[in-house]
Amino acid sequence: MSSVHSKYLLPVLIAAIFGAQVMASATLVDNGGFQQAPVQLDDDAAKEIARIIEQKHKELIKSITKMMGDKMAALEKSIAERDKRIASLEKEVAGLKQKLAAAPKPKPKPKPKPAPKPTNAFLGVGHVDNEKGALVTTVHPGSPAAAAGLKEGDVIVAVNGKKVKSESLGGAVTAHAPGSKITLDYLRGGEEGKAEVALIDREAFFAARSSKEPEKKEPGHIVLGVTVEEDSDGVFAFEVENGFTGKAAGIQKGDRITNVNGKAVKSLDELEALLKNVKSGAEVSMRLVRGDETIDVVVIGSSDKGGAKLVSTKSTKAEKKETTPAKPPAEKKPDPPAEKKQEEAGFLGVGVGPVEGGLEVEIVVPDSAAAAYGIKVGDVIRQVNGKNTTSIDELKAALGGAPAGGKAKVLLRRKGADVTLNLVLGARGAKVEPPKSKPAAAAPKPKEKPPEKPPEKPKKKTEVRGTLGIHARQTGEGQVVITRVLPGAAAEKAGIKAGDLILKFGDSKVSSLKDLQGALGPLHAGNSITVRIRRGDEEKDMKVTLGEPLSSGDDD
Repeated sequence: MSSVHSKYLLPVLIAAIFGAQVMASATLVDNGGFQQAPVQLDDDAAKEIARIIEQKHKELIKSITKMMGDKMAALEKSIAERDKRIASLEKEVAGLKQKLAAAPKPKPKPKPKPAPKPTNAFLGVGHVDNEKGALVTTVHPGSPAAAAGLKEGDVIVAVNGKKVKSESLGGAVTAHAPGSKITLDYLRGGEEGKAEVALIDREAFFAARSSKEPEKKEPGHIVLGVTVEEDSDGVFAFEVENGFTGKAAGIQKGDRITNVNGKAVKSLDELEALLKNVKSGAEVSMRLVRGDETIDVVVIGSSDKGGAKLVSTKSTKAEKKETTPAKPPAEKKPDPPAEKKQEEAGFLGVGVGPVEGGLEVEIVVPDSAAAAYGIKVGDVIRQVNGKNTTSIDELKAALGGAPAGGKAKVLLRRKGADVTLNLVLGARGAKVEPPKSKPAAAAPKPKEKPPEKPPEKPKKKTEVRGTLGIHARQTGEGQVVITRVLPGAAAEKAGIKAGDLILKFGDSKVSSLKDLQGALGPLHAGNSITVRIRRGDEEKDMKVTLGEPLSSGDDD
């Protein structure tokens, strides 16, 4: 009999013996209520039962003992295998530790080098932005750029293989130390070129130039070192560069330059013409107006940085006019207002440049009438007091010499929409308070419907002013550089590009923006004209069919 059967048989037998003993002495009652006599077991039966019980008990004990032995043997075998595996793992770990201890330690990562600080390295070029890179407008004689063969009109496109524009060229150069060499990629007349340039120290370059014997070179005209803007009241300083004649003379941002060597200055062209007649090393006198202060200054001008020296300066404030009302004669009271009106001319407060359709606002003077009434940089002034303003002369004529406190109606283009502002002019240097309620922009004027008669359309079209579709700037060397060509305009269709220099417009030589405006003024849309340009070292004649003013606010 199996151990499983023995497991259940022993309790059954014990229960049977116990039940037999109980039944031997108990009195049972059947279903009918009759009593029966107790059943008695004889000795042989009892002994047989006892023997069977004992035998089964022994078998059960033997089965349990065998089962426990097998379990213990299996457990001991498992423990032995585990101990063997642990010993093997410990041996493996010990070997790995030994290899790790013998392996060379990794070197610590080097700390990242800090970004190089700008140096005083000098290339020796003046440049402006170009669609392909930095357009070279000036090459300093004796500079690294001159030694490497760079020329005016070249376009520098990369430094050591990294692309640059005009705004990033300086940083790309000063990232290297003086004495190091860089490689420039440039374009000349559409052809690619490379130049290896050995940079030098900026201060050492200009110091060496200023220390040379004057007999060895013909002195050039002085360099003022001032970025100037022309407005309706004349010429005023916008930026002053350290080290040049303007800084030595004490010119500050916002100063109006009214006089050079005793001659009045009313335009940028007049200022450039007067300065070109002053040789480096000669004295030059200038009159500046700063608010209510008039400053007369004499300075020894120079074409080199650091070469100019101040000789004398004298300041006069306009407070002297307070003595006028104190004069006893009553008859002379009308005189001061007349002088006051003449001195306090109306001031709009914008710096502008000619673009298609009018004058683009490039500077808004703080606290001026333009600032107070919300004129913004990028607006295009199209009319003032009902008169077209396509040049600075037309803007001056439209203002008509209005005094401070006078009114001006300005029509401008902003983001494709016409906006009309009614302004009250202020005096130069005086703060103009904004109107209590901001002037509402006049609704765009509805365009006139074309005449119903078809034959009249061609006649009207011939009266439309012709446009090139360019933005241009005038350099200090008397050159007109194209800075932007408007998409779809006449210049783009003719193949003219940003960076080209305009030499002639038809039969008229172009050496200033005023020359270009004068030559373009009488022409109409549809007229054809030959424009001579210089691109790099090459001069080209481009035939242009003038277009109509572009209607897009972004292009105006």
